[in-house]
Amino acid sequence: MIYLDNAATSWPKAPGLAAALAEAVETPMGNPGRSSHEAGISADRILFELRETMAELLKVNDSSTIIFNSGATESLNTVLSGFLKPGMKVLTSSMEHNSVMRPLMHLQDQRNLQLRRFPSDSLSGYPDLKQFSKELQDHPDLVVVTAASNVNGVIFPIEEMAHLTRKAGVPLCVDAAQGGGEIPLYPERWGIDFLCFAGHKGLLGPGGTGGFYIKDYQCIDPLIRGGTGSRSKEEEQPETIPDKFESGTPNIPGLAGLLHSLKFLLHSEEIRTEAELKTLKFIEDLRELDGFRLIGRPSGPGFTRVISLLPTLGTLTELTAYLNSKNIAVRSGLQCAPSAHKTLMTFHSGGTLRLSPGLFTTNEELDETILTLKEYIWQIQKN
Repeated sequence: MIYLDNAATSWPKAPGLAAALAEAVETPMGNPGRSSHEAGISADRILFELRETMAELLKVNDSSTIIFNSGATESLNTVLSGFLKPGMKVLTSSMEHNSVMRPLMHLQDQRNLQLRRFPSDSLSGYPDLKQFSKELQDHPDLVVVTAASNVNGVIFPIEEMAHLTRKAGVPLCVDAAQGGGEIPLYPERWGIDFLCFAGHKGLLGPGGTGGFYIKDYQCIDPLIRGGTGSRSKEEEQPETIPDKFESGTPNIPGLAGLLHSLKFLLHSEEIRTEAELKTLKFIEDLRELDGFRLIGRPSGPGFTRVISLLPTLGTLTELTAYLNSKNIAVRSGLQCAPSAHKTLMTFHSGGTLRLSPGLFTTNEELDETILTLKEYIWQIQKN
């Protein structure tokens, strides 16, 4: 299989991940924070080392501000539900994923939120910073934005946006599901209040892992309450972190795998540079193809390895089926981001075909994909 669906979940994973997962299952592994025996202490060690390693990746000084759970979706729900009070004003972009929009729409109904979206450029998806600054003058209670689009890969200028929100005195929440592990993200250094990340995408870890960074843990309530292994004589949820947000038994095998992946990523600069060069060549090859139109991808930097296109001959459904028949894994449709597609004017076409090469995609695989796309056009013209 030629796997070009890394924006949904990465594959292959970090080298050696399967062995790390197996070791966490086959080695006696207890419930962290609950036991004094060696198996429990082993689980404690994994969680502690993972927290320290994630803090190193994000350049965060206090690793206790890193919370782990099932991923970016749970993290966004925790932050949004825990922070937003009835009647609050929320500002977000027109390029957001449903992991942001669905919780916001629910809370808008339940808590009478005032929700506003600032626009992005229809050709690139890049945020309109002038309008963003203007909206900040209305003093929203929270800003929620993506770090990078899952539709066309446009990278938001998070450092600059954090500067603007900080200057306006507005908390900032960043959905880093698509940016984590691929672009620089330094929440403490930039003054970001919440940064939510997924373990299974750019961080190259297993599914069902991820979490969030929190600047001020006292400003939000936990989404889930229960046993933490700490303060067991008390029936109230602990107010200290990370325990406040980590109730229940954690996914230790998955988190052990994520730890392994993060260690790999911290020393993968050369591989990431090579992947970027391969993707740039692939995009230029796509531009030269007849019968296709690149969506939201003008020339120049500022994008991840996520690429969207539409066929100008045949239909999106036919193209996707053809690629599937050739064992090329892609994602077509709205990619859980209808607002982004409305911005890029692809909503009424049913979305786009998304090609997302990964860190380990080869030039040979990308060349084979180009040949297959040429064959598709030839078949359409022939028929």
